[in-house]
Amino acid sequence: MGGKKFTDRLVAAGEQKAARDQDRNRRREAIERAVRVPVLIGAGILALVAWWLSGWAMWPWLFGGVGGLVAVLVVARRMPPLWRVTVPLLVVAVWLLTYVNPWWWVLLAGVAVTGAGAAALVMLRLRVRRWRTSGALALGVVMVAAGWVMLAVDAARQARQTQQELNQAHDDAVARILPRTPGSMVNFLAERIARPTPDAVADACFVFAPVARQQLADARRVPDCPAAIRAMAAEVTAAGDYVNNLSLSGQASQSNPDGTLSVDACHLDFSGLTDDTPHTNPGPQIGRLTLAQQRGQGHLIVNYRPC
Repeated sequence: MGGKKFTDRLVAAGEQKAARDQDRNRRREAIERAVRVPVLIGAGILALVAWWLSGWAMWPWLFGGVGGLVAVLVVARRMPPLWRVTVPLLVVAVWLLTYVNPWWWVLLAGVAVTGAGAAALVMLRLRVRRWRTSGALALGVVMVAAGWVMLAVDAARQARQTQQELNQAHDDAVARILPRTPGSMVNFLAERIARPTPDAVADACFVFAPVARQQLADARRVPDCPAAIRAMAAEVTAAGDYVNNLSLSGQASQSNPDGTLSVDACHLDFSGLTDDTPHTNPGPQIGRLTLAQQRGQGHLIVNYRPC
């Protein structure tokens, strides 16, 4: 009698377990059917966003998408049609995300977790699984905030690096076009002073450092460097002679201990003038210049003193 009761209990327990398993399987199937379309839509949106972030890379679509679809069709023939499309899309999305900043992973995952938590909050209304829903929402918000902040930090760092590279390229370009010797610097200035077009005046001021520009303007008692160049140009009496017969003696320049060059352009030689030309200077003396070589190439006037 006791053995029969024991057997009945075992049978009843087995039937209860089978019923629970059937209920569990039905719930899983219902959930799986309910999430098919949302997951497909989410995978499609994720793939498109990742494609945009990757700079429209095509290889993941060609290999991941097509290859994944073929693999699913061959290996998982019994898989529902929607999942056959969803799985390759997820493969493509993950592959595309390898092209982008990892913090985008955090941000997108945070958006997904926050969306899932919000959906659970609306559907369950915190009647069940309260802590899980609240935790998912909190985690999602934290992930979104962290991803957004770190992406902004990385963008600012990248912008600074890009600006540094641009500044370096600019400085290299400037160094290449600056006059390379004291004589070429003096000739460069004389040519611009003799013919003070707007571009020539700008070129003349270009070879002065900001401090030297102000020193030149102060020496000429004018507000700025362009005005000083034009004031010097007003003293030119014979532009051709000023440009073509000017020479700078070898003793006019000397090296300084700090690596700069001091150039005395207060005793410019116009000995090339013909005998029938009056022996007066056809233009102004330029002044005393201090030249600093830029990146091993041209020179910049870093200090100016009048004659």
